[in-house]
Amino acid sequence: MRILFIITFSLLFSNLSIAQQYVTDENMEETVMANDDQIKVLYFTAPWCGPCRYMKPVIKSIANDESLNVTVYKMNTDYNITDDILRVHSIPTYFFIKNGRKLGQSGSVMRRDDMVKMIERHDRMIVKGDLLPYKGKPSKYEIVEGAHKNLNKKNLEQLWHSTQQLNKLGKKIYENLNENQDLNCAIVLINRSIELEENVSNLETKAHLLHKIGENKKALRTAKRAKKLANRNNESTTIMEQLIEKIEAE
Repeated sequence: MRILFIITFSLLFSNLSIAQQYVTDENMEETVMANDDQIKVLYFTAPWCGPCRYMKPVIKSIANDESLNVTVYKMNTDYNITDDILRVHSIPTYFFIKNGRKLGQSGSVMRRDDMVKMIERHDRMIVKGDLLPYKGKPSKYEIVEGAHKNLNKKNLEQLWHSTQQLNKLGKKIYENLNENQDLNCAIVLINRSIELEENVSNLETKAHLLHKIGENKKALRTAKRAKKLANRNNESTTIMEQLIEKIEAE
């Protein structure tokens, strides 16, 4: 009987430790970023934070509530850089994440009921967007500044870990600027975007940029790659088909 009690107690303790635990920069991939359709709360905190101490029983109660399909992961901002990369400027801050995508965020202290409502609301959301750019993924590329005054290293560094933002800026440069220095800057941004996470959108942008600077062979290869990926993902191929036809006719 005593052995059974010990086993039961150990399992209970293990489950509680899983429901609420500290994570670090190094183990984000297998914890917060897990692709398992479960909502995750990434809770940025620190021992010296007064509001965080107020939230401690609230977070513990939520983490141990078996009726909620949620795991709470706490991150100590004193010993990690994830909060810096994600531009977390105050604590407590909560990121609501599912399948590696951030669905929303909130901050400051809140009542338990309000936190539960936020968890449930985010859990109902459609999961979309880029993977959370939580770490400074190494790159084989170096930032190249453009001729435009806003395309400086300081501004570009802020986007360097976001697939979506890099692609968005690269597309704007393609649509609005014509100087070679600006276009070369855009090519580097798009290459970095693809390096972080390849998708149809950034491949399309790269193909158009390559075509604009006269690299037609590379543009054609990239356009065909984008079309192939779009077919695999059941996405529209119209834009790429038009570009491929245009390049082949030149």
